Amino acid sequence: MKTIIATLLVLCFCGLSANTVSAQTINKKSLLSDLNNSDGMTMDSKQKSSYESINSNTANSLLEMDKKNLSKDDRDKEVDKIFDKRDSDVDKLWGKDSIYEDTRKTYKKKTRSLRLKIKAAKLVM
Repeated sequence: MKTIIATLLVLCFCGLSANTVSAQTINKKSLLSDLNNSDGMTMDSKQKSSYESINSNTANSLLEMDKKNLSKDDRDKEVDKIFDKRDSDVDKLWGKDSIYEDTRKTYKKKTRSLRLKIKAAKLVM
């Protein structure tokens, strides 16, 4: 009976470990999906297209950065630089119009959580 319980515990632990490892990877498709998620943001078709182009460039930069074997601190700094560039490009896209204030707030909230998610994950092709 003890061996059966021990075996079940080991199998459960292995299963949880496998789920944790798979949850710490992000592929390019899901990354682009997360970046392009514009729920709660108001954009016309031209802005949407530009937004998707900015996000594609961001995804490519993140994937290229992840190919380098950087230390955790250097990788986090590089992720911050890439997202700062994205933020700058998106700010240029919306300009200074106050009509985009709610869109900016939504964008910044999503970007904050996405940045943390990227820092915690390993990107895969």
